[in-house]
Amino acid sequence: MRKKPVIQPQDKYVLRMPDGLRDRIKAYAERQGTSMNHEIIRILEIEFPEQRPVEEWLGELGEMLSVLTAGSKDPRFVEFSDKLEETILGIISGKVTGVDAEVRSAVSAMWGEYKERQYHDAVDQESDALMGRTEEEIDAYEITGKFEKYAAPAPRKPNRLTDSIFISNVVPPLSLSAIAEKIEAGDLEGAAEIVRKIPKSELEKNLRFERLPESEKDRLRGEEPPPSGDNPFPKRDQ
Repeated sequence: MRKKPVIQPQDKYVLRMPDGLRDRIKAYAERQGTSMNHEIIRILEIEFPEQRPVEEWLGELGEMLSVLTAGSKDPRFVEFSDKLEETILGIISGKVTGVDAEVRSAVSAMWGEYKERQYHDAVDQESDALMGRTEEEIDAYEITGKFEKYAAPAPRKPNRLTDSIFISNVVPPLSLSAIAEKIEAGDLEGAAEIVRKIPKSELEKNLRFERLPESEKDRLRGEEPPPSGDNPFPKRDQ
């Protein structure tokens, strides 16, 4: 991006600061190796950008068109792309002046559609990358950005929502209610005793059910009649 030349300010203004602010600015400026005046002007320039007419912005873009012939490896190509995005955003925000409302609206709609396509493309690429990956690989990818595989898996990350749903589906409803009651009363040993008394066979049956595909779960719940015999997995609320 083109850097503005450093211009010594000509306008003077006596600035009254709240107690302590001057010391904070001074400490920061010294750490950066600059002056208080430099830091104050730098921040004000960022917060109060200069408005420029559209002809000036487009003129700069025209001067940079020649970089396209050099190919994308030319660092100026990146500068051109950045300048183009800055100009579009400037038109939308009003930083670029001399653009009528109709053009500004059209540019805003165009940019919105472009960013939405970018978002959906990123989502699609993410979905494609995760296709066929195991849960452990996905967990590693979310942390490191790589589908790393470990001999000893890392502890599964807690998820309040999914963990609660899983427990409520595996633990029998009456037992789950009793456990909650004991914990609420502060009787942790009583809650642990209820867990110990749950038949292992019932937990294993419910766990097998949770591992089934959703379509098979629906069929076994009775939403589709089973081929033969009784339904071994009645609805949980029965």
